[in-house]
Amino acid sequence: MLLTMEEFRAYQPKRETYALFGWPLGHTMSPELHASLFAASGREADYIAVAVPPEQLQEAFDLARQKLGGINCTIPHKKAIIPLLDDVDTAARDLHSVNTVAFRGGKAIGYNTDILGFAESLTRDKVSLSGKKVLLIGYGGAASVMAYHCAREGAVLTITGRDLEKAQVLQQQIVSAVPRAKVAVYSRRHIPRDVQIVLNSTPVGMFPKEEQAPLHYLPRKTEYVFDAIYNPPVTATMRLANPKKAKTRDGLFMLVMQAAHAQTIWTGDAFDPAACETILRRLYGKMAVKRLSEKHGKQNIVLCGFMGSGKTTIGRKLARLTGLTFIDADQYLEDKEGRKISDIFAAEGEAYFRDRETAYLKELSQKSGIVLSLGGGAVLREENVRAVKSTGLLIHLDTPYYRILKNLSYSDSRPLIAGPSGQSETTRLYHARKGTYHRVSDVSVRSPKISEVLEKVVKSI
Repeated sequence: MLLTMEEFRAYQPKRETYALFGWPLGHTMSPELHASLFAASGREADYIAVAVPPEQLQEAFDLARQKLGGINCTIPHKKAIIPLLDDVDTAARDLHSVNTVAFRGGKAIGYNTDILGFAESLTRDKVSLSGKKVLLIGYGGAASVMAYHCAREGAVLTITGRDLEKAQVLQQQIVSAVPRAKVAVYSRRHIPRDVQIVLNSTPVGMFPKEEQAPLHYLPRKTEYVFDAIYNPPVTATMRLANPKKAKTRDGLFMLVMQAAHAQTIWTGDAFDPAACETILRRLYGKMAVKRLSEKHGKQNIVLCGFMGSGKTTIGRKLARLTGLTFIDADQYLEDKEGRKISDIFAAEGEAYFRDRETAYLKELSQKSGIVLSLGGGAVLREENVRAVKSTGLLIHLDTPYYRILKNLSYSDSRPLIAGPSGQSETTRLYHARKGTYHRVSDVSVRSPKISEVLEKVVKSI
């Protein structure tokens, strides 16, 4: 629920309620994220977002003391709210930034949980900062959080950005807060070549300008890249990393964990890591649906690939994750025709089947909000491809052949590979069709593991 100040003045909570203050507030994931966390902890509580103009922060804060159990703050209120508080914890004071306020015992106490979310992102990826050479791109609020944590953990930090004077201000802030910190400032042309960890705190590369990156290349020894951006989930900066040598992480897990820590501060509730992982996956699913429309201008996700590539399995999981409706094109055809595909082949032949397949794909393409799994040979007809791509993003599951053979060994209902020459015919068809799958699809995803395929499909959108 997003409220204006006028609406917030009239708002009367019906139960325990928390809020996000920011200006301006466009689309924010915080209400749905906190709702998911409340559900995970079994707490009956509400979370609202309030668009608070800077000149009305004092009034909004006074109203929050009366109505709410706590608030989160985002731009431009993280620093401005500090004078209104009764107390501020050490990290928030050192950072000059508060993103969480708890109303407790008649007092308003400020915290910074962004640093906890960032720290947990590194822990999740088993990244140690001690003694590591770290490059931080940027000098704003997110940068100060990352720099402070790096300094406290004993990293050798280099800060860079377009405005070196601002980078030097951050350098002095960190050195003042952590006197032992090793922090240097370099231009982007002179960053150290032996950097091991790269952190992007800037919005460069965020949708819709997601092909941009703050650097043209990464130091060759880079082993980990963290980008605070999460839309897109695979940023241009992350794509600069060598996938064989470097791990990458976007900012969505940090968002989840800073919210979880905020709730722990407010309520004392702790969160099981598995619950946070579930929430993270669902947020990726919601982000995929958002990007499907906003970036690609599509309403549907369509999966293609060779028989046995896992289209139905992935399609069902993807539908649950995104909230879209799953439809298996082959099953849809069988239901409409009232008989199995193998029976259609036997009675009418392949040509008749392909004609019916085309008719039903055109019908399915008129639907909205579906995950559609295609039959293995559906994309061999250009009119089928045009139909499904008119409303859908076509994703190819490029499953390794050995995995396909294993999947097919469990099935006896594939009419094109039945009989004594089944495996040789499977091999012939696989090689004959592979190029077509790559040519017609918008995205191609490859992995032998179902869990990895699902993650890659979601992030590829």
